[in-house]
Amino acid sequence: MTNNAILVQKFNPGTGNLEWDLQAEDYDYTQEIARAGFADMLHDEERNLKYNLALQKALNLLKSKGKEAFVLDIGTGTGLLAMMAVKGKASSVTACETFQPMVKCSSEVIAHNGFRDSINIIPKRSTDITVGPNKDMEQRANVLITEVFDTELIGEGAIGTFNHANQHLLTEDSIVIPARATIYVQLIESELVSSWNRSKPIQLNGQIIQPPADVANCPGNGAVHDIQLAQLTPEHFKALSDPIPIFNKEPIPNDDSKTVQFTAKSSGTAHAVLMWWTLDMDTEGEIVLSCAPPWAHPEGNELPWRDHWMQAIYYFPNDKTIKSEGEQLRLSGYHDEYSLWFGLQTEASSSAILPRPFCDCSVHLAVSRPRLGQLNDSERNQKYQTALEKVVSSDTVCLTLGDCCLLGLIVAKLGAKKVYAVERNPHCRRVLQAWVKRNDLQEQITVMDGDLDKRKLDLKVNLVLGEPVFESSVLPWHNLYFARWKNNVQHLLADGVTRIFPGKAYLYAMAVEMKDLWKIRAPVRSTQEIDLSVFDKLIESAIDSSDAQVEPHPLWEYPTRALSQAVQLMMLDLTTLSGKTQEILQVEGKVNLPVAGTLNGVALWIDWQLDENTRISGGPTAPVTLSQNVQWDVHSKQAVYFTKDPVSISNVSFLVKQDATAAEAKHRPASGQLQLVDSSRHE
Repeated sequence: MTNNAILVQKFNPGTGNLEWDLQAEDYDYTQEIARAGFADMLHDEERNLKYNLALQKALNLLKSKGKEAFVLDIGTGTGLLAMMAVKGKASSVTACETFQPMVKCSSEVIAHNGFRDSINIIPKRSTDITVGPNKDMEQRANVLITEVFDTELIGEGAIGTFNHANQHLLTEDSIVIPARATIYVQLIESELVSSWNRSKPIQLNGQIIQPPADVANCPGNGAVHDIQLAQLTPEHFKALSDPIPIFNKEPIPNDDSKTVQFTAKSSGTAHAVLMWWTLDMDTEGEIVLSCAPPWAHPEGNELPWRDHWMQAIYYFPNDKTIKSEGEQLRLSGYHDEYSLWFGLQTEASSSAILPRPFCDCSVHLAVSRPRLGQLNDSERNQKYQTALEKVVSSDTVCLTLGDCCLLGLIVAKLGAKKVYAVERNPHCRRVLQAWVKRNDLQEQITVMDGDLDKRKLDLKVNLVLGEPVFESSVLPWHNLYFARWKNNVQHLLADGVTRIFPGKAYLYAMAVEMKDLWKIRAPVRSTQEIDLSVFDKLIESAIDSSDAQVEPHPLWEYPTRALSQAVQLMMLDLTTLSGKTQEILQVEGKVNLPVAGTLNGVALWIDWQLDENTRISGGPTAPVTLSQNVQWDVHSKQAVYFTKDPVSISNVSFLVKQDATAAEAKHRPASGQLQLVDSSRHE
């Protein structure tokens, strides 16, 4: 790596601007490595073990037949599987990798383990490999070992990879690891899951704000919704079927469909299917790797944790009613080369092929699934309504700032004189205009774009309103862009009487013990008796030089024990906060950690104060009990600060400056950034 520097243009979510940033010349290289996510996969010891067991079984089988083993590892990554083959005495081992940062990494890891001369690394896609004398491979392989799967199984191009390898790179009697895959689905009824896919009516006291017909009936986004199903509790959904195996065949065509008949286990509304898959690592199916959720996993609640292979939700284009337990139904599964989708039919319904769902209402193009769930959250909407009822009158002229913000509809229904709804995103503008028309609010609500610098309004604004949520926000404090935007519309406000809503933002931090999430930043060291310390150093260096101090994560999906109560790092008064100030707000203090545990991170979030009695929290949704798992908001991502080295604690105190408590927190309103300083001190 060199000492030269380059200017990189980045989008700053806190200011809404493109800004230039000075970075090392190898910025792209280090960032690609830091974001690749290989470490999480390598921490999956069951995966590593079962690949190794299946490989050694295949090598022993060939030896028992007096055959040499010519192994091909497609997508070698760190070179782990290829090194397993060398340790198993394969006659030759070829590994290919197209991700250039990992080509360099695998070469260094393989050399460090003493296998430089035993593995031929081809820096190509497997589909570009040539076979024959003086070509990439001298001969076809008779053992293929590869891990080219994602949550959807086929999303990384597994179908094309296997089919090409079978036709061009392998012998007819080759052993393929894994030997086969089976996709399982399970029908569910779930209001929570449904809220992530389809807009719902907003219930007011005695009134209903209805979504437009095209929004309510939109088939939704066909993209996979990957999720840690282990964190869905029985209160979150009702199973309408047992797990159903739907795809299990070889070879796999690029496009295919299959319909299976099944018996409903309960009546209800079928909103979606849950999906996971299993791998038979060997031909006999004796070594099985399962990605099933706890209720369907052979190990139950003791299942291995994985973030590289999660489970998934697929939504039906239309909700289907199952009338009774025992009803006979047909489930159809479809796939192209990279994607899956599903349809449900009754015995009497048509068996026509169902096309992959695509959004035609703009909602799914404009907002994420968690954001759609947030907009559908009746408890959250009720809090806004209750607070707004105290301030909205027939004289209210409201300006709403945010992305796909529906609060202006509530304000209009509460009797405001006028609402100016500002939407920067054209998809959001289209969505909001449709909501306005559907509810006959065209006279009260005017939807505008986000260019307000020189705009003049017919009426002066006396209420500035936001949730505030912006789709460009990555970390919780990026939504403080609301304060900056508010400051840019001073010329539209009534003199001295304008309310800012919410009025205050509180940044909180909590010392936590993450059960598993810490692994994505933790060194692997070794697995299956192979040294990966070179990889650890490469990843650590890449993260230090290119990644932010904190990362966004939906902590409700990752069990997290509280080691401290929530600590207020700062309060920002949004009614006075200036976007031009260079003032640095600092906090420092002592936090008691009275319980025993392993401190491996800090969770941070923002609460928005609507009035003296009402707050909207992006963090815990129930009182925090020390040493117990925290109940996090399911529609928000929290910021997570990973400690470099986990610390075992028992009734100790830490300075707020110490890395364990998100320490020295500085907010620069002009840049929209929050800085966390690791002071590495404790008492």
